[in-house]
Amino acid sequence: MRKKKIHNLVGALAFLCLTGGSVWAQSPKTAYYYNPNAEFPFAECYVFLQGGSRVKIPFLPVVDRSFKIAPMGTGNYTEDVRVKSPLVFIGNGIVEGDLWNSYLGRKYNYTQGEIDVSGKAVMFCYDFPGSIEAQLKGKQPLTKRIAEAASRDASAVILFSWKTDHPFLTVNYEKRRDVPDIPVITITKDSAVHILQSSGFDEGVFKKWEETGKPISAELISRIGLNIQGGFERIETDHFLICFRREEFSPEKMEKLAQMNEKSLEFLFETLKDSGELTWKKQMTLYFRDFDSKFFYTRHAGWGGSSNECVYSLFLESGRDYSLAVHENTHTLTYLNWTDESTSFMDEGIAKFTEALVSEKDKNHLATIKYLKEGKLFSLEEMTAFHIGIPGLKTTVGYPASGSYAGFLIENYGLKRFKEAFIFESRPLEERKRESSWKKAYGKSLLDLEREWLHWLGRRFPVDEKTILDHLEQAENKRKARLNKEDIRLSVEDLKKYVGSYFGNEMGRRIIIKLSENKLVFTTPDAPGFESSLQPEGGHRFKIEGGPAGGEQLVFAVDEMGKAVKVYIGAFCFEKE
Repeated sequence: MRKKKIHNLVGALAFLCLTGGSVWAQSPKTAYYYNPNAEFPFAECYVFLQGGSRVKIPFLPVVDRSFKIAPMGTGNYTEDVRVKSPLVFIGNGIVEGDLWNSYLGRKYNYTQGEIDVSGKAVMFCYDFPGSIEAQLKGKQPLTKRIAEAASRDASAVILFSWKTDHPFLTVNYEKRRDVPDIPVITITKDSAVHILQSSGFDEGVFKKWEETGKPISAELISRIGLNIQGGFERIETDHFLICFRREEFSPEKMEKLAQMNEKSLEFLFETLKDSGELTWKKQMTLYFRDFDSKFFYTRHAGWGGSSNECVYSLFLESGRDYSLAVHENTHTLTYLNWTDESTSFMDEGIAKFTEALVSEKDKNHLATIKYLKEGKLFSLEEMTAFHIGIPGLKTTVGYPASGSYAGFLIENYGLKRFKEAFIFESRPLEERKRESSWKKAYGKSLLDLEREWLHWLGRRFPVDEKTILDHLEQAENKRKARLNKEDIRLSVEDLKKYVGSYFGNEMGRRIIIKLSENKLVFTTPDAPGFESSLQPEGGHRFKIEGGPAGGEQLVFAVDEMGKAVKVYIGAFCFEKE
C-alpha cells in the first residue's frame, strides 16, 4: 500500500499510526514489546550502576516518519546505536522563555542550577497533566523538546507517558536538517519509576508534580545502556538499494531479492508504458524476517508498505515475494509518475491489478464475486471513500474489489483513461463533489460504471443476474440516503461545541476538530497535510470525508450543556483536552 508518507498493507488508522484498534492485526501489539521478559536480538536497554547491578528496561524506538521511516539515531539505517551514559531526569522536557526551564534542577553535587546534559541521556514525561503544559497550550510539541535535548548534546532521549501504558511514538519534521541525529526511545511509566528508584527517588516525585503543577529535574546516579542494530547491510543494483540485517538474512538471499526487484520493475515498465513516459528514482528497500522486527523498526504493520522514499517488506521465502515486490513498486512508480495523492481505492486498485498479473490473474475478480454473492460487497461510492488499511471488512473487501475494478477499467477503457481518473481522484474532496472524476475521465457516473463492472464480471464468471440487480438497487438506495443526510444543516454555534483538541490515551494520539468555512474539519498532528471534512449524520454523529480515515464514522459524547467532551472513532475514545 502507498501514500505520500507511508501506506499499510494491513494496519490501523494510518494517521493514528498504524498500530492497533482492531481485535486482529498483522503485527504484534506494542504491549508485546513492553513485556519485561521480552528479548530481542536486535535491541536492548538496561539501567545500571557502577557497582555491577543491572536491570533490563523494555522499550521501543521513536520512529521518524519525515523522510525514510527509521528509528531516530540510526541515520536512516546506516548506524548502530550504542549508548552508555549517565542519566538525567528533566521533568517534562520543556524550555520556554521565562516561563519554564526543565534543565534547572538538582545537580549531582546536590546544588541547584542549570544541569549540563552533554553526553548524558535525558528522561522526561511528555504528557504529564501539569500546569506548564496547560499554559503553553500545545506550543511545545515533542519535536521541539527532542531538539532541545539534542542542542544540549544529550546522548539519548528517553520518553515515558503518564496517560498511555504502552507508547510507541512517531515524529515528523518538515526539513531534513531539522531531524536531530540522536537516539530517542519510549519506555513505560513503571520503567521510569524503576529508573528513578535506582537513584533513590520514588513516586513522590510525581505526587509533588501533581500538587505543584511543576515537575522536578535532577541528575541521577544511575546510567543507561542502549543498543540497537541500526546499521543495515546494503546491496546496490541499478534501481534499488536493498537493506537488511545480516543476522536475519544471508547476502546470497538478498542478492536474489535484489534481482527479483529489478525483474519486477522491468515488468512494470512494460505493463504501464501506455500511460506515458515513466521515470524511476533509485529506491531503498528494507527486508525483515518477520512482523516483530519490521514493526519495531518502522512502526508499520502488515506484509509490506511503501513511502515516497522507501519500501518496507517482509521476506516471505515463497512465490509471494515477487508479487509483493510488484505491488509495492507499483505504488512507487505511480507516485513518481502519476500523483502521490490519489484515493486509497485507486492506489490499491492499480497495485492489486499488477500483483494479480504476476500471481493469479483472476484472484481479485473471484474474491469480488464471492463477496457480492455473500452480500458483503460495498457500493463503489462507499469503497472509493474509505481508507483501505483499517482492519475490518472494508479492507478485506476493498483490496480485491479495488483490483477488480481497476482491471475492468483498464481492460475496457485503457490505461491512459485510468491514469486520468487516478489523477482526478487526487483533487480535494470539495472539488470532486463539484465535478465528478468519473464524468471527467469516462463521461459516466460512478453508478453507471459500477453497473458495467458488475455485469462485466457476471459475463465472465457465474453470477445470478438478480444478485447483481439487488446490489445495484442497494447502492442506489444508499446514494439517496446519503443525499438526504447531506441536507442536515447545523449552525455555526452548534458546530463550535465540537471544536477542540482530543487525546486518545490508549494510543497516545491527538486529533483536532476545527471550524473552517462553516464546516467541521478533522485533522491530526500525526498526519500533517491531511484534512477531512465532517458530514453531519444526525444527533452527534459525523462521517469523515476524504483523507486517511475517509468513510469512518465519528461520534461525539456531550455534557449537559451540549458541549463535546469525548469523541469516538470505532473502538477508540479520545477525551477533550
